[in-house]
Amino acid sequence: MKRGHTIDGLADSVDILLRAGEEPLRTGSIDAVDRSSWFTIFLNSTATVVVACCGGRRPTTMESAVLSQRRWQFT
Repeated sequence: MKRGHTIDGLADSVDILLRAGEEPLRTGSIDAVDRSSWFTIFLNSTATVVVACCGGRRPTTMESAVLSQRRWQFT
């Protein structure tokens, strides 16, 4: 992950998901209308309870967006 790019709630989400063990989960993603931020949500198996959530702001400059895109191409 690029330095300086923070994913809010990631550590807490990982802890929660580890405690969930083998419990089936569903995942979803949410993008802000203006595409400035994103979130990943983890739901219980019936999709009635949000178990965990993490997300962050997207890069604000074209240069940051290009660097982010390149990072994904090499992993």
